[in-house]
Amino acid sequence: MEENINVLSDTFELYMKKGREAKEKGNIALAKRNFLLASETMMKIAKQSQGKLKEARMERARRLIELSDNINKRPQVSSVKKDNNSNTEEDEDLKKWESAKIPDIKFSDVAGLEDVKKAITIKMINPVKYPEKYKLYGKKTGGGVLLYGPPGTGKTMIAKAIANEVGAKFYAVKGSDIVSKWVGDSEKNINSLFQAANKQDRAIIFIDEMDSLIGRRGVDTHNDKRVNEFLQQIDGFAGKNPNLLLLGATNRPWDIDSAAMRSGRFSQKIYLPLPDADARRFMLEKNMKGVPVVKDFNIEKIVKQTEGYSGADIEELCDRAKDEPLLQSIATDKIVLVSNDDFDRVLKIFPPSVTQKEIQAFENYNAELGSMIKNKNKK
Repeated sequence: MEENINVLSDTFELYMKKGREAKEKGNIALAKRNFLLASETMMKIAKQSQGKLKEARMERARRLIELSDNINKRPQVSSVKKDNNSNTEEDEDLKKWESAKIPDIKFSDVAGLEDVKKAITIKMINPVKYPEKYKLYGKKTGGGVLLYGPPGTGKTMIAKAIANEVGAKFYAVKGSDIVSKWVGDSEKNINSLFQAANKQDRAIIFIDEMDSLIGRRGVDTHNDKRVNEFLQQIDGFAGKNPNLLLLGATNRPWDIDSAAMRSGRFSQKIYLPLPDADARRFMLEKNMKGVPVVKDFNIEKIVKQTEGYSGADIEELCDRAKDEPLLQSIATDKIVLVSNDDFDRVLKIFPPSVTQKEIQAFENYNAELGSMIKNKNKK
């Protein structure tokens, strides 16, 4: 069972404090031990993180091991300099965004969602590719796009495909990775993310779990400060840097602060529903490509059986269906073909991850959102 990340952060800070104190007093053995324990704790924190933040935390854990190994080789420094070094260590995570890359996923890799692709092309891709055309027609650009829908519907893949289409560096983080229990750290993380992206010729900031980053204000002062900082950053780049695109994703759009949803911020909200039959067929064919199957393998049967399954569910289903034939192949040293029976076996114990209650919640939200847009247009 994973330890609470806040508890791990407290433990890490305690080991770091003890390590510095021991080093200052000249107790090298105790300092080395505490720095190693701090490294071990930071590695646990890294395992609960995602993307660039995970890489940065793992790198920090490795540096602490090096610090422990070389501690007796370094000259003592003044207490003022130690404080500066301590601050530097605390700021190391802010460099995590510098290794962003252009993804290799294309729109053709994304199953279905043609309406979504069209809306994103108009809003985010074409303004970058054809800025002179948008200027000629007086078409508004800028602002962010919020992708929302049940888990496993391809929000991250869509974001990567956008970055690929426009040749943009891709800054992908989760809201929970930015949020920190330490006062002011969340705001620093937000600021450093936008600063790093702004330095690129072309970049996309993709933030998953937006609801955990900018929840509704008025309940928690730390959340309110994060929301204010985030909104300031959006307002700072909107309309000023057309090559910096902002994309958010959430499974709980109703929990996001309403100020983030207005024009110029996340002015466009796009729903990513569960995959339809065509999309499910695409996913099944992609996941079973090259896999040895029986001659009468009926993929259409599985398409019908998987109504209500998300893209992530279908990927997991295909993976599990291969387990038994694979084990038999290993045991007999022969090629064992995958059949519909293998899928039937898994389907009996593997229901859809998205419940009808969750789907109804999205339908209610869509209806409310549509009503708001309709009333706004009447005015």
